[in-house]
Amino acid sequence: MITLHKWYPMVGVSDYPTKADVSEKRAQRLQVEYDIALKFKKAKDRVNELEVELYNKKCDQHKLSLEILQIRKVDVVV
Repeated sequence: MITLHKWYPMVGVSDYPTKADVSEKRAQRLQVEYDIALKFKKAKDRVNELEVELYNKKCDQHKLSLEILQIRKVDVVV
């Protein structure tokens, strides 16, 4: 009796991804996504710091202009 394996031998596919390969690819993809998210968070934090610094400088300028205006009013009244 001739078995089926004689006519159709079973050969394993070497390029077929295993669970370990899939897990490794997923880990790499998640690491890249995390690195990108971290990069954007750092950029966003830096922009927020610059916005606060700009706001503080504008407040200082506004305060100085009000002081100058008050001094001129006092000079005119006296």
